[in-house]
Amino acid sequence: MGTLAAASLTEKYQAGSAIFAGLIGGIAFLMVVYMGLGVGMTRMNFLYMLGSMVAPKSSRGTAYVIGFVVHMMMSAVFGLVHAGLLTAIGVSTVGSAAAWDLLIGAVHGVLVLIALPTMLAMAHPLVRTGDLERPGVAMVGYGSMTPAGSLMAHIAFGVITGAIYAAIVL
Repeated sequence: MGTLAAASLTEKYQAGSAIFAGLIGGIAFLMVVYMGLGVGMTRMNFLYMLGSMVAPKSSRGTAYVIGFVVHMMMSAVFGLVHAGLLTAIGVSTVGSAAAWDLLIGAVHGVLVLIALPTMLAMAHPLVRTGDLERPGVAMVGYGSMTPAGSLMAHIAFGVITGAIYAAIVL
């Protein structure tokens, strides 16, 4: 057990590495989301939705930039959370970190699909005025495959974030 403990993430938490891993995971998340949009799997334009929630009267380009900045800030924060969970679990290999973070990302994705539709319907100014589609249950208002795409994007975030973090720290 002593050798395993010495080779695990236990007591090796590195915030800078967690933020870096979260930022790379955030890019992977966006790649999955925009591949889904590109092939018609969803109509949800994630960065525009996020940016226009903060600045509903801004130009489309400004909304994209704001959405990207907000998303990357959230990715850094979730990188810290994921790294903290992996540290608490005490993973000892890059593969086990990726596997655990696949599970953590899936749970995160399910929680988002439960909470986000209500949050958007209540708080997004353009959804409330009807200028953006209503999300519907589990985001199906943006297409029946949107929940699957959202879940896959969160899983991609988890796997990439966990693997990169562990590869740096172990």
